[in-house]
Amino acid sequence: MSETQNLSVAKKDLSGYYLARQRANLIKDGIENNTAPFLPTDGKVKPILICSASTGFALDARAMIPAVLKKTKEGYESNVVGAYGVAGKAGTKIKEGEHGVGVMFKNKDGEIKSAHLFFPEQMEDSAKFKEFAQTNIKQETRLTGQTFTITSPEVTEYLGTYVAACKSGASVSVSPEVAEKFKANLSAVVDNELAKSAEKNPAIPKLGDLLFETDKKAIALVKGREKELGLAQKNEKAQEQKPKQRKREKSQSMDR
Repeated sequence: MSETQNLSVAKKDLSGYYLARQRANLIKDGIENNTAPFLPTDGKVKPILICSASTGFALDARAMIPAVLKKTKEGYESNVVGAYGVAGKAGTKIKEGEHGVGVMFKNKDGEIKSAHLFFPEQMEDSAKFKEFAQTNIKQETRLTGQTFTITSPEVTEYLGTYVAACKSGASVSVSPEVAEKFKANLSAVVDNELAKSAEKNPAIPKLGDLLFETDKKAIALVKGREKELGLAQKNEKAQEQKPKQRKREKSQSMDR
């Protein structure tokens, strides 16, 4: 009997089950091989921004972390991803046999759905997809030159600071001692995620829940630093000016 049958995973939950395991396996591989970019190499941590080709904004932490690990593992140079439909809009399609990064999302009706995100290197015409994605990029990286320092080995605190750096363009630093404690904490979460149902420790949080909190932490850190630098105020003023600018442009076009 298969492990899935032993676990009695409901059919509607299968996608979530397999995507959670894919994410956990990517993290486990990154930790064991010391290739995860959120772990320090020669004292440095490497923030990697990955954006959605359809929305133009950074992925949230639940998709960002596995996508960063997939990119690193496969050696991809691109920093954008898209699903099957987006590839079609770009005038290309996914190569046969390619596996994407699985994500869960809510559709407009509030239903939980799953999708797979692919890098341009996984498509038949990567140039077309890159060109399409570039026209949609909206993510602003306004903290270039700033540094976030990871001070806690707790999973949400550590990864939240890392994702904040990824999304904002900032660099990130961490001491070897904090990084080692974090590895132990994250490994415990990942191992529990991959354990059989009867062997799971209910006291250990689910990886997906931790990554959800990670994203909230990252957003708060970025907003906080932007506020400190007065960038948040500038952004609010810029947003206020956009409707006025559109009205002026509309008025000028009518005058012509």
